[in-house]
Amino acid sequence: MPPRPEGTDGSDWSYREVVADRYKRMAVNMSATFFMHQVQSAVLVLKLLWYLFPVVAEERRPDPFFFALLAFLVVGNICFYAGRPRGRCVLPLMKVAALLVMATLGLHFVSLWKYHLLEPKTSQYGRRLYKLLRDRGTLESPTWLTVFTAAEGVLDAALVAAAGTCFFIFNNWVRDAMQAAKERQQRGKQQTAAGAAAGGGAVAGGGRAVRRRA
Repeated sequence: MPPRPEGTDGSDWSYREVVADRYKRMAVNMSATFFMHQVQSAVLVLKLLWYLFPVVAEERRPDPFFFALLAFLVVGNICFYAGRPRGRCVLPLMKVAALLVMATLGLHFVSLWKYHLLEPKTSQYGRRLYKLLRDRGTLESPTWLTVFTAAEGVLDAALVAAAGTCFFIFNNWVRDAMQAAKERQQRGKQQTAAGAAAGGGAVAGGGRAVRRRA
């Protein structure tokens, strides 16, 4: 029986190309970023709906933070999905999307600081909702005030956790993508320089051959 050809007996594993750890990490981070970006957007939508309570129940204008967070949500999702096609990602758009996630987190912290430290407690949405329903006779137990306040706190904490986690993972992906882009540019420059050097050598060799024939 003839021997098996070399490379088909399982000994070719040492010659196989290995994907760099950074590219594996980029794939994992992009999948996690896609999931967390959806979670962060969903929680932000719930927060925006909570901001609409004065408009629906009291016929007032929404909080100014509502418009800023809405703009961050819309522009951030446009940049994220436009910058994440099926092929190679558009890095500038992904950078903008990551910055808007960070801006959402920062603006939310500012709104919490203003909401809990500068404004009176009677202006908090949970208390206003409880007062409105109590005046209408829908609710009577003061336990509902605790429920509304706790629900608002959980929503705020969920937005902080989702946006913070999304930005952390997203930023790691952007950093690796920028490093990979720099390496591709360097390889392109090296290949261009090598091609130019090879072309120059061929021209010089042709010139010497012409002089010899002369």
